[in-house]
Amino acid sequence: MNSSTPNKKVKMPSTLIGATTSASRKSVVNHVSLSERQQEIVTLLAEGKSNKEIADYLKIGYGTVKQHLFVLFRKLGVSNRTKAVITANQLMKEYPSDFGVSAKSSPKGKLALARSGAHSWRLVSAVVISIPDTALASPEELDWRNQYLSDLRDVLQNYVDALDGQFLLLPYGGMLAWFGYPHTHLDDADRAVQLAQFGQQYSNHYLESDAALHPDKRSLHAIGIGIASKPEMSSDKTNELFASDAFRVAAILARNARPLKHPLADLLTKKLAPYGVPWLTVKAKAPELVQVGEIVAVGESGNDPVDVRSLWGGLPFLDNVMDSVKSGVAQWVAVESWPPALATSLIDAIGNVAQLNGYQAIHIRTPSQQRRDKLLQSFATQAENSRSDFDYSALDLPINAGGGERLGAFFAQQSMIKPLVIQVYGLKALEAFKYVLGDRGIDRMAARPILVIVANLKEAGSSQTSVRLLGPRPVEMPFSRIYSMKAPTQESLPENIRVDMQAILDELSAHAQSIVMTAAQDPQKPIQETISNLNLPHHQMQSGLQELAAAGFISASQAGGFEFRDQATAEAIQNLSLPRT
Repeated sequence: MNSSTPNKKVKMPSTLIGATTSASRKSVVNHVSLSERQQEIVTLLAEGKSNKEIADYLKIGYGTVKQHLFVLFRKLGVSNRTKAVITANQLMKEYPSDFGVSAKSSPKGKLALARSGAHSWRLVSAVVISIPDTALASPEELDWRNQYLSDLRDVLQNYVDALDGQFLLLPYGGMLAWFGYPHTHLDDADRAVQLAQFGQQYSNHYLESDAALHPDKRSLHAIGIGIASKPEMSSDKTNELFASDAFRVAAILARNARPLKHPLADLLTKKLAPYGVPWLTVKAKAPELVQVGEIVAVGESGNDPVDVRSLWGGLPFLDNVMDSVKSGVAQWVAVESWPPALATSLIDAIGNVAQLNGYQAIHIRTPSQQRRDKLLQSFATQAENSRSDFDYSALDLPINAGGGERLGAFFAQQSMIKPLVIQVYGLKALEAFKYVLGDRGIDRMAARPILVIVANLKEAGSSQTSVRLLGPRPVEMPFSRIYSMKAPTQESLPENIRVDMQAILDELSAHAQSIVMTAAQDPQKPIQETISNLNLPHHQMQSGLQELAAAGFISASQAGGFEFRDQATAEAIQNLSLPRT
């Protein structure tokens, strides 16, 4: 009887609790669908940003941010920022499909090339560090070796993170890093080569300067570094890459690189990164090296770079720019290019000319993560690793100086030793670099002999490569000088892979990727028809088209609607995809 057990709690079966809770929450989630903009704002709230900082980051008005927050709070049924973050994150974690691309149950509504079920070509550049198998004579030598390998691992892992790559310790004590998957960049091969060059120099310096190591034993602890670039077929279901041919070839090269004290690379890596470093000719004699094919070695950073200005019409504007820099006035040069891949080659060409004219160079690779703290950490690590002997106490900075101002002061200080060229690579690198430095960091550099060469994706117009001279501060003036040039012919890569197209795709949302990948399979069909077949919600359709237009993939059609920017762009995207048969 109920009266005999008045306080007894009835325990429901867990399956019923789960079903009841799930059903009730699902009914709420059906009415709580956050737009991409609202999800961005939730992320920025989680970082502790103020309304003004959110407005600056998203480039929208302060009042617009307040309106977004009002709608967001009402949707989530909360009254403050903290509860909004907690509630939104919980919903997105438990019901991710409600906040991404959702496929309808009908065949017409299924995403034809949903990223969760497709395969695609990636151009992966791998770096393997081979550790010698040395017999140790004493416990002291064992301790020294462990410390050496620990220091090497920490430095390289930190640098790989800054370059936006992946890092893995190998069972035998070696190390593996790779670029191009899961995030593709315009310059993945260059990043791999830059890492290898830095790792070799760090190891050589460590062995030569450590007094605890007897000079006769230095060669016994020398590392070998191999770099290989290969087209790899990857599944978009996972962020991991197994059994890569690039890993295998890089390991072969690393095992044979130790006696040279220079990293070894395959021919495709040199082809992808032809001007970023000096390349040395190597004759392969070992049987396993002969199987790899033609190989080259990476020269030291102090070697003279290749002068390739003739490929770009002689770069006639550059003499006046460098004269201004040497007079003590910084100059910013934005490289605007479509296709985007040409930007890396042109930045290298301009930077090499500057180095041949007595400039020191710092290479900055933009990560895919666009949060300011992540960008700052990446840029600072790359800058610091370029000048290991720099004394930060020499910087004359106020106590409240921010990270961007400190980075600008670092560049300014370096330029007083020798004129400095800063080469910044990546999609929309100009905006990222300006964002990190801020006004104070830019002001620190303005009256110094600094040349900044930075990529800026050309979002509209015909295929063209040009440079825009921005002066001592990167403010796009209405009468800024623009120099257009004829780009050198690019050789086609294996499997017709266009690294620049994949890099842009990786920056897009899932529904924007689905639209463009599906439309590329039949570029003659109107894009609006593709969208109707995908049966996307209206807000995802709008935001997807905006993303694709901003990325430069599509443009407004004269007949109304949208079309691919050009046939070459559609074909390049089509070649990246491997739809299921």
